[in-house]
Amino acid sequence: MSNDQPRVVVAGWSGTANLGDELLLRALLGMLGQRGVHATVVSRRPEETSRLHGVPAIGLGDLPGLWRALRSSAGMVLGPGGIIQDLSSPVSLPWHLARVPTARAARVRVAGVGLGVGPLQRRTSDALVGRALGACRAVAVRDEASARLLERCGVRGVERGCDLALGLEPPSVDAAERIVVCLRPWSPTGHVVPLRSLPRGALDPGRMASLVAALDALAERTGLPLHLVAMDTERDVAFNDELATLVRAPVTVAAPTLDTVLGEVARSRLVVAMRFHAVVAALLGARPVVAIGYAPKVASLAAEMGGWAELVEDTVNGHAQVASAGATLLGRADNPDVTGDLRSLHQQLAGGPRGLCAHERALDQLLGDA
Repeated sequence: MSNDQPRVVVAGWSGTANLGDELLLRALLGMLGQRGVHATVVSRRPEETSRLHGVPAIGLGDLPGLWRALRSSAGMVLGPGGIIQDLSSPVSLPWHLARVPTARAARVRVAGVGLGVGPLQRRTSDALVGRALGACRAVAVRDEASARLLERCGVRGVERGCDLALGLEPPSVDAAERIVVCLRPWSPTGHVVPLRSLPRGALDPGRMASLVAALDALAERTGLPLHLVAMDTERDVAFNDELATLVRAPVTVAAPTLDTVLGEVARSRLVVAMRFHAVVAALLGARPVVAIGYAPKVASLAAEMGGWAELVEDTVNGHAQVASAGATLLGRADNPDVTGDLRSLHQQLAGGPRGLCAHERALDQLLGDA
């Protein structure tokens, strides 16, 4: 690498076994590469990030390493992903936002790129977000709800784009006679210990029973087997294994890699998704999706998919609607134009005025004449 090629620090949420976050990083690195810009990535597992993406990486707690990387960089990207939220932990939001004053102390400019924002529920969150993101050279978010939240926080000039992963190459695979299911263990109050440490049966039995009934009803109504796909190998594998022992329907399980996950989701006739990036993967693969709205970001993307997504609530009553929603979508998908319609929708969302170009502009403002 030539010494005169610019470099940026990417401070998002990489190295966590969540394939959605890794898809976002892959998309961002592609955009930087098109500009001849190299990246150093802040990661929970720097060795894994370097292996997956072929970039240098530094650990989350390596403050001297972060400082050295900033001092040799043209800028810092805050993002991508849904890191501007205060639901998962009381320390998560201030921890992510603290990178902005660190970069400014190193005399490095910052841009928020591909950000998801919300929820912001704690008393001090709006002020923290407003102060940090207000100091950024540019901010581009992935949906309208995120833009509105930043406006509430007093951040001006926010651009509204789409999710960065929509810029990835769609998989070229044939549909398979199965329903791909991408669920996640979820509790609004979180877990005291990591899910991978929980014993079998420790998850909410009422919630498990509700989801099992929904999946069995869907398989019976459609005549299609279930294929449970883990989007997060730390959280979803144990959850899927337990589900597979409880459903009566024919079922298989898979834990794909970053390179195979989009194709794994696309090899289906229908996708049932809680995970946000499973909905993205369904769109990239031109498959209709039943979206289980555990979070506003899922509902927001499902709404943009129009008639090719059916949104149900993440409640017992909502789960009971999964079978009818799936049957409705499969009926629409009998139309021979379904793949073309979904491909056009993808191109519209990614290439429109509120698509990837919003993030492109934020990167260009960050880099300036670097």
